[in-house]
Amino acid sequence: MKKLKLLVLINLVLFPQFLKAQEVSKSERAKSIVRAVNQKDAMLYVENFSKDVKVYMYGENSKFTLRVDGIQALYKNRAEHLQRYPHIRNEIQHLAEIDNRLIMHDKVWLTPDQEEGSSVVEIFTFDETGKIMRVDVIQQKNLFNQND
Repeated sequence: MKKLKLLVLINLVLFPQFLKAQEVSKSERAKSIVRAVNQKDAMLYVENFSKDVKVYMYGENSKFTLRVDGIQALYKNRAEHLQRYPHIRNEIQHLAEIDNRLIMHDKVWLTPDQEEGSSVVEIFTFDETGKIMRVDVIQQKNLFNQND
């Protein structure tokens, strides 16, 4: 009977704590995304997102517009982006976590000769599994067209 009580105790108390310890934190997901950009690794990048991820860009019309719908579209988008900008570099400036969201301010350098990075703000919304299900992006107008 004592062994049964101990087993129940382990399942009720310790196992949930073990599972929680195995979860990837929101800030670790953001750091993984930046690491993926700096390593030019689109697969590492998309590992942080749910299969139904949606990415919205803030536009000139003062509204968010859907730009990427689904994990396959995100992979294709990131792979093409990393190929187009082989010297891109990214650095986190600030992270702020609020409920199921993480706000990241980062700087992006598209080329090695670019002296000052461009600011980008992403608001990541996480699902119940800890993966990113939505991204709202605010960046300077024509950021990725300035070096073309």
